[in-house]
Amino acid sequence: MEHQPLSVDNLVQKTKDKAPLVLLDVRDAEKFRTGSLQLDGVPLLHLPYAAMQEKNGLSELIANLPPEAQIVTVCTSGNKAEKAAALLREQGLTALSLNGGLTAWRKQNGEK
Repeated sequence: MEHQPLSVDNLVQKTKDKAPLVLLDVRDAEKFRTGSLQLDGVPLLHLPYAAMQEKNGLSELIANLPPEAQIVTVCTSGNKAEKAAALLREQGLTALSLNGGLTAWRKQNGEK
């Protein structure tokens, strides 16, 4: 089954609908420290994509997620986020990436 990335508009709508979302920023620590996507009422987690690929990289993350959580992976442009979402789906989780990443989010919302 193919999974389409989530558009910025769809993410906004899901937050308005109070969907059980969890944002997962998969950029490295240095980029994460410069700021990430903050949405009211939506938890933000950080796990670099490189760490997700390690043997036990996902175990702790998965153990701490609510079972109904819809994970939205975020990176700068959307490429790593899509790979990360695919890894999460392989583990049986509901995961989508943000299409265009933080770049698209900031552009659409007038942020720099």
